[in-house]
Amino acid sequence: MSKKSLPRIHALALLLLLSLLPQFTFASTPPDKMLEATTQDMIHALQDRHQAIQQDHRVLYSLIENILLPHIDIITSSRMVLGKYWRQASKKQKLRFIHAFRNLLVRFYSSALAEYLSDHKINSNFITFLPLRESLQQKRLTVHAEVHPPKGEKVAVSYRMRNSRKGWRGYDVAVAGISIISTYRTSFASEIKQKGLERFIASIEKHNQALLHAVEQRAAD
Repeated sequence: MSKKSLPRIHALALLLLLSLLPQFTFASTPPDKMLEATTQDMIHALQDRHQAIQQDHRVLYSLIENILLPHIDIITSSRMVLGKYWRQASKKQKLRFIHAFRNLLVRFYSSALAEYLSDHKINSNFITFLPLRESLQQKRLTVHAEVHPPKGEKVAVSYRMRNSRKGWRGYDVAVAGISIISTYRTSFASEIKQKGLERFIASIEKHNQALLHAVEQRAAD
């Protein structure tokens, strides 16, 4: 698998992770079964809206924002990705970062997913979930799966899940052993060291605005 294709697989894996529909959010539902049961629904939705997604990436934005993103533990993800800098941040900075990081994930991965869909069709056998290896009594566990791209060998995917009051929620995805959280944490730590936390958060907010403007301009054209 090439490095170029990794963000696309990450996007697909993340989107499938996000596809935890309300009827499956009860804590009593095993996380692997929850993911497996909703994957087919997500695949069908992507197939049905394939043309609309290619014409306007905001279709994916809306899908993730209104239906999928509420089932991600974005606070845990934000805390982990900031690492030691989370403890140094003020309450206002934490809230700003959570919002900025949330938007960054939505815009980056929806764009990567749209790019993938422009070249490939997703079939019902795209992903296979493996039997759960850990006890459901744990507050956190990992769900393992295998993604089967149209070309090349299968790719290992791991979903890190946390059992909250609202049920099992995802906070990280690792594709071929590469964690989204770890990747961002390394990159962000370097930027924070150079810019300071306040300037770093402002730079993400500015970047998000630029991405949004580019998508709106493309839709207008």
